[in-house]
Amino acid sequence: MSDETTVRAKLVRERERVQARIAAIQGGERKETSDGQTDNAHLWEDADTRDADLDEAVDELGAIDDALQRIDLGSYGVCVTCGEPIPDTRLEVMPYAVKCVDCAES
Repeated sequence: MSDETTVRAKLVRERERVQARIAAIQGGERKETSDGQTDNAHLWEDADTRDADLDEAVDELGAIDDALQRIDLGSYGVCVTCGEPIPDTRLEVMPYAVKCVDCAES
């Protein structure tokens, strides 16, 4: 596993990126009508897509927060299913992974 400081910094950067994504989704694009009112029909062309994107981002933020907590507890990089170390290559791609590849696929 990479050193704790590097991993924490990467997770914090990811957390900030996801928080910005959530803010952008929640803010939406508001267009004003000629009388200065917000035209709610133009907030999002597809509300279902917006909601799905928001749910995904919130889940990702939770996973990042959980990974930061696992660092604090000393259990980061250990598969929650089998207890074996999660390979560094997997953690580099998905730093908040909780399972090794074998357990994630089963």
